[in-house]
Amino acid sequence: MKKLLKGLLIIAMALTVTACGGDDKEVKNKETKTLTIGTSPDYEPYESLTKNNEIVGFDVDMVALFEKYLSEEEGVDYKLEFKQMDFDNIITQIQGDQVDLGISGFTYDEKRVVEWSEPYLGSSQVAVLPKGSQIKSVKDLEGKKLVAQTGATGETAAKSVKNASVTGLKNVQDIMNALAANQYDAAIIDLGVAKNYVANAEFTMLDESLLDEKNYIIAKQGNKEVIGKMNKCIAKFLESEDYQKLCKKYDLSPLEK
Repeated sequence: MKKLLKGLLIIAMALTVTACGGDDKEVKNKETKTLTIGTSPDYEPYESLTKNNEIVGFDVDMVALFEKYLSEEEGVDYKLEFKQMDFDNIITQIQGDQVDLGISGFTYDEKRVVEWSEPYLGSSQVAVLPKGSQIKSVKDLEGKKLVAQTGATGETAAKSVKNASVTGLKNVQDIMNALAANQYDAAIIDLGVAKNYVANAEFTMLDESLLDEKNYIIAKQGNKEVIGKMNKCIAKFLESEDYQKLCKKYDLSPLEK
């Protein structure tokens, strides 16, 4: 009996080792797919840099969920990697096949020759003012010195203001530093970004928006395959509890159903 039990134990151990070896081989052979994302991390709370130069924010947390969605659906180990660059260079990098996607608070502009995803956030362009400003309405912006991010729809909104003098700067932090130094009368930026500055610095904000928008992911024009993947992820994200949690965490506007 002891010999029989010993023999059965040896067989069981052998099967266990074989099974484990098979799992290891399967893990090692699992395909990895990487999608690169152009972003400008000067757009808190969408994306910004920590003191250790780590990119953080709503879009970063969203993309982490997208990695999970894609990996589970396709049985492939997906990696979505952010690449830092100036906002107005993202589309050029996409068109030149240097990155696959652009995720950086993009709002729709028909002049941008790209493939657009479904929207994933509500947004608007608003005026941020130095504290103590006498500007009380959008009409009061007429004829004033305005500043906005180069290539962003905030620049387009600023140029729509009658007789305004509009300057474009690449970096939002530079915009807000210049505004704090009273070099401009107002900055026209995204509502989510504006609320962050108003809460943490010496600025105020007009309640009235200059332009109501939504946020999208972009890819090279014609690359419907990768945008199709993003749309599936967006649909799943919008229906999840994570979506509401992240909107609340970053004080951003969820899409109205």
